[in-house]
Amino acid sequence: MGANTMFWQRPPKQPKPPRGTEGVTLTPSQVQVGNYVFLSGVYRQISTMTRLTGGGRLLYFEGRAPYAMRVPMQIYRPR
Repeated sequence: MGANTMFWQRPPKQPKPPRGTEGVTLTPSQVQVGNYVFLSGVYRQISTMTRLTGGGRLLYFEGRAPYAMRVPMQIYRPR
């Protein structure tokens, strides 16, 4: 086998969502402060947000740069 041979690897499994939350697909206008988003392999809680032109939201988290949410995505909110 050559040095450039790559073997198929299973993608890492996503960790369980924060306790007491359920995953739902929401649009940017439905997201609320306190919801969780899975970004960069970690669940991050939305601390604040602002509106973007075109209907999106700029989501702010502690310890991470803001994230521009422009399309519906999986959000984890309290049950």
